[in-house]
Amino acid sequence: MFAILRGANGRRHEVDFGDDPVTIDVAMNPSTVQLTMTVTDTGEDPTRRRFVTVAVPRDALAATIRQQPARPVANGKFGLRLVSDRETP
Repeated sequence: MFAILRGANGRRHEVDFGDDPVTIDVAMNPSTVQLTMTVTDTGEDPTRRRFVTVAVPRDALAATIRQQPARPVANGKFGLRLVSDRETP
């Protein structure tokens, strides 16, 4: 899992989780959805643990999901398209 962000100044910031397990926290309010992905405790100093937080407007996220056509997934059923470098069980 990884995240790539480009700031207003044009600088690129990357968070590469590699194969480390991550914890995903989703927080919502009426206007925003916030996703935080954090490396699960690997013995790292908690103040230096890799993480990324993204907050998006809830209406924009819902509209984007609604506009995505249903695509077949591995088992032939239709659903959201997941982007991954490995197969899901």
